[in-house]
Amino acid sequence: MKISLIIPAYNEEKRLKPFLTSLAHFFPHYQSNLAEIIVVDDGSTDDTSQVANDFKKNLPILHVIKLEKNQGKGAAVRKGVMAATGDYLVFMDADGATDSSELPKMISAFQHAPIAIGNRWMKGAVTDRHSFFRKMAGWVYRTYLRLFGLGTIDTMCGFKGYRKDIAQSLFKNLQEERWLFDTEIAYKAVRHGYQIYNFPIQWESKDGSKLSPTDLIKSAWQIWPLIQRLKKEKP
Repeated sequence: MKISLIIPAYNEEKRLKPFLTSLAHFFPHYQSNLAEIIVVDDGSTDDTSQVANDFKKNLPILHVIKLEKNQGKGAAVRKGVMAATGDYLVFMDADGATDSSELPKMISAFQHAPIAIGNRWMKGAVTDRHSFFRKMAGWVYRTYLRLFGLGTIDTMCGFKGYRKDIAQSLFKNLQEERWLFDTEIAYKAVRHGYQIYNFPIQWESKDGSKLSPTDLIKSAWQIWPLIQRLKKEKP
């Protein structure tokens, strides 16, 4: 099993460095499984690309894709998906909220299903520095998603994996290029009947999050029209 690790990043020069340092530390243990590490710089105005490029000496399988302008996290992930060559594609956030030491859980999860999604809410999960307001916003969001058959999936968790053919099929005609892309992909996967394996993870809230609880609630109101558009597509 060869895995392409995709890391979308927008103005992440400060948070990306410690995460890549962690990956470099664990790289010898994952070397047989990792085909490539793809950092997709989503039109950053800081030194995100340079920080990533500086790690090539410690992570020789690292590649950087630089988008000319900011298009959104969904668009950045899609770019990485379409460029990936591994048998399975794994997404991780550049802030390192999910540590690289969680990768073995993802690798094991692929033994159960072609789609594996980390979950911060199920039994066995550990979350650190998770504020009350963020927990409340997450609860409201998850409760709302039950209306669309997505209540058991932690759609906003940035630690997900897909078999390559499935990922490229789901992302091919992506409608939501920003925060709601996760919800779109999850809904498409469920609608297509793909088996999904949820597993508990250890997750730590990092300073500098670009998605506030208020943004999360606002995004929830955009889900209904999104689902209605997706229903019109052929499964």
